[in-house]
Amino acid sequence: MKKFFVSVLVLFFLLPAPAHASSVVTLTSPTHRHLDGIFIDDNLATELSPTGKYGTLIYNPSIYLSSWKIDPAFIEEIQAMTLGYQVSGVGPGTGKDIAIAFIDRLKKITIGSHVEAIAYANPSEYWIKKFMPHDRGYILSVSATRLDTLLQQTTHAPTEYMSQKYFSLTTPQARLLGIASARIQSAASFLDSPILENYKLSEVKLLSSMLNSTQRQGLAYDLAAQVNTLRDSIRISSGKFTITSAHQKLPVTITNDFPKPAVVNLDINSTNQKINVDNIKSVSIPAKSKVQVLIPITSYTSGDSGFTITLTTRDGSIFGQTITYPLKIAVISPVATWITTAAAIVLFGAAIFKSLRRIKRGKKSHEHR
Repeated sequence: MKKFFVSVLVLFFLLPAPAHASSVVTLTSPTHRHLDGIFIDDNLATELSPTGKYGTLIYNPSIYLSSWKIDPAFIEEIQAMTLGYQVSGVGPGTGKDIAIAFIDRLKKITIGSHVEAIAYANPSEYWIKKFMPHDRGYILSVSATRLDTLLQQTTHAPTEYMSQKYFSLTTPQARLLGIASARIQSAASFLDSPILENYKLSEVKLLSSMLNSTQRQGLAYDLAAQVNTLRDSIRISSGKFTITSAHQKLPVTITNDFPKPAVVNLDINSTNQKINVDNIKSVSIPAKSKVQVLIPITSYTSGDSGFTITLTTRDGSIFGQTITYPLKIAVISPVATWITTAAAIVLFGAAIFKSLRRIKRGKKSHEHR
């Protein structure tokens, strides 16, 4: 009998392990937030519970569990829930305590395990190559760094993207992505690394292979709003002017909200031929400050005119809106001044001549008496 039990035990250990013997738990999800941090829905409050879609993976793990693949964007959303959160159109979310318990459990259960980061938000590599080709490796590296911070342990950087999936983008989505990529790139030299990283990862979220068309469109609008703030971080003041001399300098204020200094060119054009104005190159603006620039104007005649200013950087990127400055010219040109003076002299001479004739006529009348 003893030999029988020994044989059974030996057989048990020699048999192939179950299919889940070296299972890998993957934690990723389509985003549940707008890019401004407001939650779209409160579904995670249910899915993170012990009996929910994600809760069952960490509260009842397989004893054969060997490794984890975790999306840092997913963990960031759960971390945001732990601080209290708002759900769009609803109010306060209900999953704060559930999220706290989930994060605590995840940190404990992954200690000593092989944990590999998934590329942030699990984007499609197909579209990463299309819109962010120079950032392919950067995204993989940043994903591990973010997950290290969130889990407070060292994780492994992904060596490849989980998804190669092609999905169709609408024309507006593709256009907004193209604009966003260009604007983020043009502002890169003015931004601190953490801020630039956030902008790039916002773009990555839009390329997630897990989003449906409605979710992607909502994020596209969010991204457009974000990059518009980038464009307006360097801007010029509006205004209108009256000039009273042929040569005059007009003050215009340029604001730089970026955390780094900027150098811009002022592309200036007159709205008609009543004035002449030239471009101004290489205006330096310190970080988080304003400077006043004097625009030299030469006027040729009186009347209404104006000029426009567009701010561009050295690489030709446009910042802020093109501003039109209405201009009222209340100045008499040299020719007009000469004509007016000559006319005044003639009129003055005529008046003197009339006075002399009157005096002479008066003398003759007195002599005849």
